[in-house]
Amino acid sequence: MQNTPNYNALRAEGLFDAALDPLAAWSPEWTETWMGLVQESQLSQVLEPKLVALIRLTIDVTATHLYAVGVRRHIRSALKLGLSRAEILEVFKLASVIGIHACALGVPILQQELADAGHVADDKPLAERPIATPVCDLMRAQGQFNPLWETLYDWDPDYLEKFLDMATEVWKNGILPALWIELLCIAGDATITHMWAHGTRRHMQAALRLGATHAQILEVLKIVSLQGIESCEFGVALLDESIKQSVA
Repeated sequence: MQNTPNYNALRAEGLFDAALDPLAAWSPEWTETWMGLVQESQLSQVLEPKLVALIRLTIDVTATHLYAVGVRRHIRSALKLGLSRAEILEVFKLASVIGIHACALGVPILQQELADAGHVADDKPLAERPIATPVCDLMRAQGQFNPLWETLYDWDPDYLEKFLDMATEVWKNGILPALWIELLCIAGDATITHMWAHGTRRHMQAALRLGATHAQILEVLKIVSLQGIESCEFGVALLDESIKQSVA
């Protein structure tokens, strides 16, 4: 298309498809300005291209978004860059861990509401429970245990132990670098469909301990901010279809 060199280049690379062609035709200047931001993230040397592809995949595959068009596109991009099936699978496993946020958010609220209503939770004193929690214990010793999990640990330590045993496997198997995992977690928690501030902060702290720079973390957030273009990707195609149907 004329007057949209950035968009044309990104289309040629497979980062976008025909869904945005009408937008480029209807509003070329706006489209080109936006695509300049995307192009900048493509050319930046702050993060490795493979990691950038996995960040984009994380944003679209997270349970708060589940944008299949983007997931498919970013899988192709990741494979083209040489990422393995095992590495891509780790992103899906890591994104699944976001489910614990339901408990991190909801259980403390439930605890407070029970107290306000004069109810007592149906839990037994910890001393009466012969439940070993080695994963939780190790995370406590390493300073990684989330304080928002404390009440869940009191009420159902077996569930939390099993969940964390599953969740921490990504950190243990060495398929992805530890720093990459933390940066991917930042992306998943900061994504505009989730915006989980507590987790974003915790994973930023972990990334900094692993040697992440200000520029690297900022680059993750900039990539996440570009998720908004999917509103156009989704809506423009429907608008174009509706216009064609109305004049048919």
